[in-house]
Amino acid sequence: MPEEHRMVRRRRRSRVKRVRRWLGRLLPWRALVGSVVIVIIVLGVGQAVLIADASNNLESSLRSLNRVMGTLGSKAGTELTLNDFNRVETSLNEVSRNLARMQQRTRLVAPLTTLNADWGIMFDSLEAGQALAAAGQRMLAGIEPTIFFMVAGEDEGALAGGISSGERIVELLTIGRGQFISASDHLAQARSLIDSMDLTGISASLLLQLEDLEAYYQQIEDMNTLLLDAPELLTEALGLQDTQRYLILAQNSDELRPSGGYISTYGWMTVRNGRIVDYSYSPSTVTSPIPPNDELASEIPLPDWWIQFNRPITAAWDGSWYVDFPSTAAMARWYYNTGNNPQSPVDGVIAIDIYGFEAVLSILGQVHVPGYDVTITPQNFREIVYDIRAFGEGELPHKRFVADVYRQIFSDWQTVSEQAQQNADLLGVALEALQQKHIMIYLPDERLAQAMDVLGWSGAQRPGVDHDYLLVADANLGNKSNRSILRQTTYDVQIRADGTLHGRTTIAYDYPARIAEEDPAVNPLYHGRLDYGNLLQVFVPAQSSIVATGNLDERVQTVAQDEHTILVSRVGVRYDDSARFRFEYETPPLIEQIGPYQRYRLLLQRQPGMSPEPVTVQVTLPPGARVVNTSPAPATSYSLEQLVLDFRLTLETDQWIEVTFE
Repeated sequence: MPEEHRMVRRRRRSRVKRVRRWLGRLLPWRALVGSVVIVIIVLGVGQAVLIADASNNLESSLRSLNRVMGTLGSKAGTELTLNDFNRVETSLNEVSRNLARMQQRTRLVAPLTTLNADWGIMFDSLEAGQALAAAGQRMLAGIEPTIFFMVAGEDEGALAGGISSGERIVELLTIGRGQFISASDHLAQARSLIDSMDLTGISASLLLQLEDLEAYYQQIEDMNTLLLDAPELLTEALGLQDTQRYLILAQNSDELRPSGGYISTYGWMTVRNGRIVDYSYSPSTVTSPIPPNDELASEIPLPDWWIQFNRPITAAWDGSWYVDFPSTAAMARWYYNTGNNPQSPVDGVIAIDIYGFEAVLSILGQVHVPGYDVTITPQNFREIVYDIRAFGEGELPHKRFVADVYRQIFSDWQTVSEQAQQNADLLGVALEALQQKHIMIYLPDERLAQAMDVLGWSGAQRPGVDHDYLLVADANLGNKSNRSILRQTTYDVQIRADGTLHGRTTIAYDYPARIAEEDPAVNPLYHGRLDYGNLLQVFVPAQSSIVATGNLDERVQTVAQDEHTILVSRVGVRYDDSARFRFEYETPPLIEQIGPYQRYRLLLQRQPGMSPEPVTVQVTLPPGARVVNTSPAPATSYSLEQLVLDFRLTLETDQWIEVTFE
């Protein structure tokens, strides 16, 4: 082999050896880099799994708590026990443990949260959820002595404690104040975490979860504020320092008015040191209560579409057009105080309708009315009341009798409140009547009014802005037939691509003789003509415009307000007949955007004084839309050209419907 060939081969071998040596030095670094990449991938995948698990646990925990709170809120007052509150406490503790466990599991991979926007937000969400759970735990700890006192230490004992227990309740709530302040600190921590979250680039599903977190924050914050203020509020409301005077409006729900019923009788009561120390009841007449001077009628903003009274000043007493009870109560209080009536000026107003009185009678069993040789029971209450009018000496004796009946009911209520079990039962039915707007409380003090709102006892009308809204209100124009009339509302709403809504509300009335013949209030000789005349108000979202109507003989007047649009018309239903009235309208854009999702929200409000009303709501989504979640669950759904969700409700309290879709 020539020498030059051997030299070339040696040079090639030398080059190969150098490359091998270089690769040998490089390979450990490559292996290390490869290992690091693999570790990062494993950690990233592991973190993603942990975060997904944390998200699922957070959602599951919140839903579990929501179920418990929903069950608690749906119970009648007579069924609430200490065990119910213990269940809420157990649920809160479980939520707290779940969140703490997930925080512990994800702590090792926390440094990698910068790799994914969702991961960082989920860590903050877990911490915010933990703070909310801690706030709830502190609240329950603070209120536990009060609850224990009210049930006399018995797990199955229903909530008791009459008005005379107010001073002790104030003491116990004051003892728990430290826990409520601690809850405020946890709420402030949660608020800070929620406000500091950068939501840029996070997933749509996490956005929805944060919406739920915000809703729970607001609910807990409202209740804690109420508990913090409760000692001062109860001290004022129960007259523990200064005597409080209340005007009582007895609403005849057989003769419906927008905020309850015609005020045929009224009373007053004086509360001092947590006890009712004096009370009286009287019939409503032209001179009772003493009215303000007619010259003051200009202070009553009587709308042109409402009943035009011969004496407009009386609209402030028993002719209110407001569905919002605080507005009606404020006028009645002004009327009573301006007329310098007994015990004026009154501090607040309490309304109770026939359903409310029947609930109280169901616990009292019977009431003997002095001077009439009559015993009233829940079964014969309305019959005796209306027979007095029909077979007595006319309207005034009837009202005097009703006033005497109500006076005796209050007297017996006071006596029975000293007996633990019956007192507990009375408190229970009173709570249920408050939830269903058969009893409503108006307090002009802003803090007290806010407390009544949080509790749902004020009968206030909510705004119809930024979401869909519907409230149907009857005003009986001539008889007392509302107990015999079955009203049913159907609402069909089509969601358009631009976020506007096309709404169609149909109100059906059935007035069957088979029911009316058994109703003592339906009697054309004494209680007004048989046919039902009604000044109907349909409240829909603000800035809506009507596009069509059906079966209406009279023109529909559209009343634009800041918070609602009212569709007003006079309608009638013949005896032993039925009728359906339809309103179609367009709304402004009301669909909320949540990332790539959209949310439709509808508030259905119940007219005070109404019996439970069946309501059907059909929501038609835009073409191609897919449901993400709903609350409550629809009764059914079906697809024609577009997806339709069908909700079937019995409206006993105000009701929200929410649909999230994409």
